[in-house]
Amino acid sequence: MENLLKEIAEIIAPIAECEVADVTPDVDLPNALEIDSLRGLEIMVMIERKYKVKLSEERLPEMTTPRSIANMITEQLEPVS
Repeated sequence: MENLLKEIAEIIAPIAECEVADVTPDVDLPNALEIDSLRGLEIMVMIERKYKVKLSEERLPEMTTPRSIANMITEQLEPVS
């Protein structure tokens, strides 16, 4: 999970125009880093391309921290039993 969180931070930082170190696992993306819905969609598209997952736009409001994004990715990657 730590590696995934680091990769997510590397995706978010240029979009948020901040340092990777500022993108901690539980940073509040909309408030602390001013990620609006347009930037959120940009992050979503990059995540989908990198991890080959499909995230519904309806889940965009749930993408409030890098950890919540990581959880969405792992949900998609875990095999269904």
